[in-house]
Amino acid sequence: MKSVLLLEDDEGLRFTFAMALKDMGYNVISAANCDDAIDAISDTAPNVIILDLKIGSGTSLNVADYAEMKYPNTPVVYVTGSGMFPRGELFSYNDNTRWVLRKPVNLIDLVSMVDHVAETPRAASNLP
Repeated sequence: MKSVLLLEDDEGLRFTFAMALKDMGYNVISAANCDDAIDAISDTAPNVIILDLKIGSGTSLNVADYAEMKYPNTPVVYVTGSGMFPRGELFSYNDNTRWVLRKPVNLIDLVSMVDHVAETPRAASNLP
């Protein structure tokens, strides 16, 4: 079973995203802050990392940097409602960044993107 590290500081979104991914067969490790996400990366090798860009008053860029050092080939997908980096600048900050999804995120889009970067083939009829 492939694993996903999910960093989202909004409890409701974290729960919703985690349930959608679990329903599609992923093992989800959830974190509410950057320190917990870094600890989770230290303890396990996730297949995909989903990062809310804005965490509290800061960003999750340090989590992506740590993940890139520890697991250079693990894809990172950012989820953000922020207007930061409107022209795709996030792709230049970290070689692991594969995609940026803008909030509000459609759950089918989220699962499809995770499937894509995790190289998990799935029939469209199997999506939530």
